Amino acid sequence: MRLYLIPITSRRTLIYGQRLNKITHAVPSYMDKVSAKAAKLWLSWESAEKGWQKKVAEYGNKLFDRIPYEEWALKSIPPLSARRPEELTTPSTPVEVIYPPSIISPSQIPSILRSLGTSSKAYHKRHLVWSCIGMPIVVPFALVPVIPNLPFFYLAYRAFCHWKALLGAKHLEWLATKAQENDAVLKAVGSNVLDAVYERRRLSAANRVGLDRRTDWMQGGRDGADRLLIEAEDAQEIAKALDFPELAVECERACKQISEEMK
Repeated sequence: MRLYLIPITSRRTLIYGQRLNKITHAVPSYMDKVSAKAAKLWLSWESAEKGWQKKVAEYGNKLFDRIPYEEWALKSIPPLSARRPEELTTPSTPVEVIYPPSIISPSQIPSILRSLGTSSKAYHKRHLVWSCIGMPIVVPFALVPVIPNLPFFYLAYRAFCHWKALLGAKHLEWLATKAQENDAVLKAVGSNVLDAVYERRRLSAANRVGLDRRTDWMQGGRDGADRLLIEAEDAQEIAKALDFPELAVECERACKQISEEMK
C-alpha cells in the first residue's frame, strides 16, 4: 500500500491510499459481486436519456458530492484484514508515504496518520448505527409499484460507506502505533514534483497578499487564520505529477468542500 498526504490548508490534510499488487481471487467475493452489480446498474441509470432513473442518478450524484472528502479518503484505505496474519504483529513491507517535504516533515507523519484515523471515528460509528436502524423502517417503501425502494438502498449504501471508513481509520491508527514501535513500518518519500505545486502557489500568494516568508504562508498568514495552500484547479496537476489519476477527483473534492466551509 502507498499513502499520499496532500495538505489542503495550513491545518487540514487529505490522505489517500493506493493499493499495490492487489491480490485477485479466482472467485469474486459476495461483496465484490454486489459492488460490481450496483456500479453497472448506476452507470445504466446515468446513461439513460430520460425517465425516473436519470433523475435519480442526477440527484444521487449531487448527494455523493456532499459526502465529506474525509470519508472518501478513509474508504480508500484497505482494511487490516487485507494484510497477511503474520504482518499484523511484524509488518514485512514498509508503507510508502508520499508527501511534500516543504510542508510536512517525516517526524510529523505518524501523528498525522493517527489524527486522521481518530478524528472521525465517533462520527462514522454513530451514522453507521443510525443507517442500520433506518433500513427496517423504510422497508414498507418496497410496496410502491415500479420504483425500487430507494430510501432502503440509500441507507444500505451509507451504512456500507461508514463501515468502510471505520475500517480505514482503524488501519491508520494501527500504522501510527506500529510506526512508534518500529521506524521501518513507514517509508517517508518526499516528492519534489509535489513540492513544486505548493511553491508555485506560495509565490502567487506572496505577490497577491504580501506573504514574503514561507512560514507566514504555511501558518495561515500573519493573522494565523487557516489558509488554502492549493486550489481545486491544482488537482489535475498534482495527479499528473504523481502519476495517480484517481487523486485528481479527491483533491478537487477536498478543495471545493473546504473552500465552501471557509467562506
